[in-house]
Amino acid sequence: MSQLYYQTHDNSSYRDRIPLRIVRAESELSALEKAYLGAVEKGDYASVKQALEEAEIYFRININCIDPLGRTALLIAIENENLEIIELLLSYNVYLGDALLHAIRKEVVGAVELLLNHKKPRGEKKVPPILLDKQFSDFTPDITPIILAAHTNNYEIIKLLVQRGVSIPQPHAVRCNCVECVSSSDVDSLRHSRSRLNIYKALASPSLIALSSEDPFLTAFQLSWELGELSTVENEFKSEYEELSHTCKQFAKDLLDQTRSSKELEIILNYRDDIDPLLDDSTNDLARLKLAIKYCQKE
Repeated sequence: MSQLYYQTHDNSSYRDRIPLRIVRAESELSALEKAYLGAVEKGDYASVKQALEEAEIYFRININCIDPLGRTALLIAIENENLEIIELLLSYNVYLGDALLHAIRKEVVGAVELLLNHKKPRGEKKVPPILLDKQFSDFTPDITPIILAAHTNNYEIIKLLVQRGVSIPQPHAVRCNCVECVSSSDVDSLRHSRSRLNIYKALASPSLIALSSEDPFLTAFQLSWELGELSTVENEFKSEYEELSHTCKQFAKDLLDQTRSSKELEIILNYRDDIDPLLDDSTNDLARLKLAIKYCQKE
């Protein structure tokens, strides 16, 4: 008999109540599949390799089988942070699914690197149909690897993704009338607003700003101001936007605290970005400080 499992998350990145997957009861797994998944759980490299080799020849097990908790062997290995078994499973082209997102959520840097470097084969081996059903994914469609990595604020993982040219798309305006926004809002306006919040939550990640912005001070100032404005418009998520705005202000303050000398501090405070429309005076004296004042950066 199939069973339906649910998982709850406090993090707004995920569904409030997520049907993980409808999975087969344990009795529907063959004895060999149970032994295979058990070996992965225990980190028994030799037994896992033997099972994979035999599966290639005799087809006695489905290497993409799922346990009663809806986990494939790859997800089990990621949860246990067993990089050797992860690499072994990838060499046999197991089904990836949301494995990268799971690795990012667990902040297993080695697993993220292995998955990013893995070249997906053209043909998929036998996969349980439920794994292909996006309805039962642990993650909402708007959660991409870079957005999830920014939510965890894991510097190493964000760096891996940024180095591969991955970026976060700029969110649409609250009252955007493009076809995509109108359609998404009509279907589920709350989810549409939450998707925007998820993007801003990622953009406000200190690690992402530090790694992707040429001028982190200006980025933090502008984003803090924008988030403050959004807090007055998006009433459902007012407190979340206010918190993110404060995070950006605090990041700019903490960044300034890293100056090692009065000379460095002078350079930063006098730095001027001539393309910024808020600076309309001609002097460079404390230009960055004046910009902070105009963006209401009290910290």
